[in-house]
This record gives sequence, C-alpha cells and structure tokens, in this order.
Amino acid sequence: MKGLFTTAAFLAALAVMPIQAQTVDQLYDQVRSGNFEKSEAAIEMEKRFASAGAGKQAIVEQLRAQRAQLEAQANSTEDQFAVNDEALNALRNNREKALGDLKELFGAVQQVLGEAEAGFSTSVISAQFPTRTDSFDEISAKVSNQSNELVTAAEIESVWQAVFAEMVEQGKVARFSTPVATASGGKEEQSVVRVGSFNLIGDGTYLSYGAGSVAELPRQPSGAASGQAASLYGASAGEVVEFSIDPTKGTLLGSLVESPSLMERVNQGGTVGYIILSVGFIAALIAFYKIFTLFGVASAVQKQAKNPDSPSSNNPLGRVLKAVTDNPKSDTEAMELRLSEAIMKETPKLTSWLMFIKIVSVVAPLAGLLGTVLGMIETFQSITLFGAGDPKLMAGGISTALVTTVCGLVVAIPIVLLHTAAASKAKRVEEILEEQAAGMVARKLEK
Repeated sequence: MKGLFTTAAFLAALAVMPIQAQTVDQLYDQVRSGNFEKSEAAIEMEKRFASAGAGKQAIVEQLRAQRAQLEAQANSTEDQFAVNDEALNALRNNREKALGDLKELFGAVQQVLGEAEAGFSTSVISAQFPTRTDSFDEISAKVSNQSNELVTAAEIESVWQAVFAEMVEQGKVARFSTPVATASGGKEEQSVVRVGSFNLIGDGTYLSYGAGSVAELPRQPSGAASGQAASLYGASAGEVVEFSIDPTKGTLLGSLVESPSLMERVNQGGTVGYIILSVGFIAALIAFYKIFTLFGVASAVQKQAKNPDSPSSNNPLGRVLKAVTDNPKSDTEAMELRLSEAIMKETPKLTSWLMFIKIVSVVAPLAGLLGTVLGMIETFQSITLFGAGDPKLMAGGISTALVTTVCGLVVAIPIVLLHTAAASKAKRVEEILEEQAAGMVARKLEK
C-alpha cells in the first residue's frame, strides 16, 4: 500500500516539476537519470500521501486485532456450546430413563390424538363445537417430546373426554346457530339442525362441513330428500319426523346430489333423443284418441246389434245393415256381396292410424340404438384424443350415449301396449260386424 502512495506522489510531482528537455529523447534520459528538481508543491503532496498511508496502515492493524479477538470469542463459544450440548443430551437421557413406561402411554395418547383430530376435522359435530381441538396441538407436542414440558393427567383426560363426547353427540339431534356460506356467495348466521354426525340441515336445505366452515350445497337433492329436510327443520322439540340419514357422512349425499335430474337425462340424449320423444308423444296422443273413439264405436255397435231391424247410419253396424235393408229383394248371393262390401268399407275407418302407431313402436328402439352408436363413436374419439386415464370421463360418455336407447325403449314399450289395445278393440268391432252379417245371411236362407 505504501508503494502505491509513493507511485502516486511521483506521478503528481512529475506533473508539476519543471521540464528542461527540448525533445522526447532528452526527456526520457532525464527521467531515467532522475535528473529533475522537485518543486515545493510536489514535496508537500508527497508528505500528505505518506501521512495518509500511515493512517491507513494503523486502521488495518486495528482491524486485524479485532478479528483475532472475535476469533478467540468464537472458539470459546463453540467450546461452551459443546459442553452445553453434552449436558443437554445427558439430561435428555436421564429424562428418557425417568419416563420409563410412560413412553408407551404417550405413544397411545399420540395415536389417539392423531385419529381423533383426523376424525374431528371432517365431523359435522365440530360445526357445533369448533374449539374442541384447540389444545390437541399442545398436547401432541408434549407427548412427542417436542416440548420441554410433560403432559399432565388432566390434559390426557381431556383427550378421551373429547372422544367420548363425540360418541355421545352422534346419537343426538341438536339445533344451534353458526355462520353459513350461502350458494350466492354470501355468509350469514343461521339456525342449523345437526343429525348426529351424519347430516347438517339448514332452512330446508342440506349443508356441508369442511375446513372449519359450514356451507350450503350448491345443488340440493330432489324428490323426497328435500321434503324430509324441510320437515326436520320445521319440527318442534320432541316431534318425530321421517328423515333419511347419510351413513357415509357425505359420500352418499354427494352422489345423490350429482345424479342428473329427468330433464338433464333428456338433454343428454341430444337431437336424436328429442326426435324420439317427440314422435313418441305424438304417437301416444293418436293412440289414446284412437282407443277412445273405438270404445265409442264399440258401444254404438253393441246397441245396434240389439236392434238390427232399425239400422242407423251413425255406426258401422247400422251402415252394414242398411246395405241389406235398402235392397230387400236381393238374393242371397247378392246380399253376401253387399255385406262384404259394406264391411270392407268400414274396416279402414276402424284400423286407421294403427299402422303409424305400430311403426313408431318398432322404429323408436332402433332410433335409440342409432343414437347410442353415434354417442359411442364420439366417446371413443375422445378416448383417442385424451386417453382413457380418467374412468369417469369414459363412464360419463357411455352413460350419455345410452340415454338415447333408454328414450327409445321408454317410447316403444307404452306405444306397443297402446297399439295392442287399439288393435284389439278394432278387431272386436270387425268381428261383431262379420257376426251380424253372417246372421243376416243365415236368416235369409231360412226364409
């Protein structure tokens, strides 16, 4: 460092010294030989540089002394740490020996603590008693030797008391107030009914518990379950109401909630499903209308059969009889022909629309099968693109594809029954017409 300052002083003096050389070579020789004169300013500057260098050197020496002192302190601290660590290990060993059989007890307490805390975290009973596990972490630290304190008998008793309270509360139906996260995103204080450790019921709605909070299910189960929830919530103390609990503590209710409704099932069928149901609905209307009219025709024909001598044109039998009564002088052969012609005229009226109903009953399941095949093709295309790693995706696609088959069968089965009823009634009317016609021919021959 001193040499650095000297070099700097030399350069500074060189800058202010008088230069007597006339050429560069003369200047170079003058510098080599040291043949130059120092000015007073250069001498003063050199002194200041030397003084500054001496001050810096003193600071360096002082820092070296401090470093040596700190290193000595660190060595002393390390020695003391080693002594303390050895003493601490000795104390721990003595503690382990002193605990003896208590270690087994602590292990059992630790296991019970873990199981209880895991169960309490998802139990709906914790919604009513949210602070019952606050001391579990402290007790766990003590029994697992993570704390310098020993667990007390009262703390151990509090664990089994909490477990026993859980068992007792499982058989109770209780009402309490707690903050509830609504489906709209808000949070409000509500009166809640707890059914053991199985269900939480709000104001006619099912609630869920998780992460220390109570929330409404984003989608409520349909059917009798909703009615049971409303009845239980509105029941007074001591009143007995019918209610179905969820023994799986949420799993079964979740599956019930996720089950699609009837309209959602219909929508899964897509265009093919809509067509099948629409055509089936039209066919059902026609079938009901046909059955209704055939009942009326059969009633009128039966009345006419009781009075064959006064035929009426408002029923098929009357019109058949009039074909004979309008021509009383016809021979037997001509009468038979006229009767056959009249019956043939009436038959299409009786069997109209029956063929359409029959065709719908046959085509509906075939159309459903077509929709299923198309849905399966789309499902396999998805599997090709995204793989079959998610069974739910594959099952959901297959389920959607099968909806059209269900729609086809739902349409075909009742339509077949309606067609059978209508065809049977029409057949019965035809038999009456043929019977009456044969009777008229027989009476003609007897004369």
